[in-house]
Amino acid sequence: MNEKKNIVNEDEIDLIELAKLIWSKRIFILKVTGLFILLGLVIAFTSKVEFKASCKLLPESQEVSADLGGLGGLAGLAGFDLSGIGASGILSPELYPEIVHSVPFLNRMVSTPIYFESIDTTITSFDYFKDIDSPSLLGWMAEYTIGLPVKVKKMLFDSDQLIRQDYNLIRFSKKDWEIIEKYKNRLSVSVDSKTGTINISAEMPDPVAAAQVTDLLVKELTQRVTNYRLEKSVINLQFVQERFFEVKEEYSKKQKELARYTDRNRNITNSIIQTEYERLQNELNIAFEVYKGLATQLEQAKIKVKEETPVFTVLEPVRVPEDKSKPKRGIILIGFCIAGLFISIGLVFVKNLLNGR
Repeated sequence: MNEKKNIVNEDEIDLIELAKLIWSKRIFILKVTGLFILLGLVIAFTSKVEFKASCKLLPESQEVSADLGGLGGLAGLAGFDLSGIGASGILSPELYPEIVHSVPFLNRMVSTPIYFESIDTTITSFDYFKDIDSPSLLGWMAEYTIGLPVKVKKMLFDSDQLIRQDYNLIRFSKKDWEIIEKYKNRLSVSVDSKTGTINISAEMPDPVAAAQVTDLLVKELTQRVTNYRLEKSVINLQFVQERFFEVKEEYSKKQKELARYTDRNRNITNSIIQTEYERLQNELNIAFEVYKGLATQLEQAKIKVKEETPVFTVLEPVRVPEDKSKPKRGIILIGFCIAGLFISIGLVFVKNLLNGR
């Protein structure tokens, strides 16, 4: 028992000594913390202002029935058999972020002109970040201190011109790739696994531009998903439609040919004439059956395209953000204040240990 009391007393003495040490160095701690708060103020009020716009979508159910639901029943009443129409390839929402971050998609996004309210100009995002956007004070300091060797190397050895070749390939300069990569980080697409909703957002230095980029992102993404979903069905529809018009024209020719032959031999009864008439009639019947079959296939293909067109319900529409998303000045100040306290107290302890040796 005495040993336990001694340990407790020693711990209490140590804590009291630490508290006394901190109190004795309170001026130093306050000065260091004050410097960190001042640095936090500078960073908070010189950081670039950003705005985030968002949108929430609910995609349709991924299940497509083999009989196309109500459309299959209606088509059955009209004499069409849709049992052969099944579901085409379905693109999982989990892959939507991969689509958004693909190079062709990003190239399309940065090349589309949008309106920047702060400069009252319509310009592409690529040209804005390349020619107009300027780094923050902290970014400028980092660029000309830590990043100075890299900047000098780029100026001496790297070319900023876009290299073009007669290949069907995408190729940018290193500087252009940096702009594309930074722009990619401004776009966000996430899927809520519980509710199935798709959250889409974009962050830009201008509130109107942020809303426009988000709206463009929604349109481009839904269009890409629709094109992927309908690719096979649309190709099939185009093929059937082309073949249908060819057969329709052939059927019309057979009708006219039979009519002309009948008119020329109306009052003549002859076995050869009768045989030729039957041959033309049979060809017309065959052409009609093919025409009728293709007409049915054409309607099936149209219904399939309509049925498989994905529907996205907008739960939360895009709106122009009123409040900035960055910088979060309160959090920055609190963070620098806490960092100043910990660092200053740590310096006091280290100095005390060194002096105690």
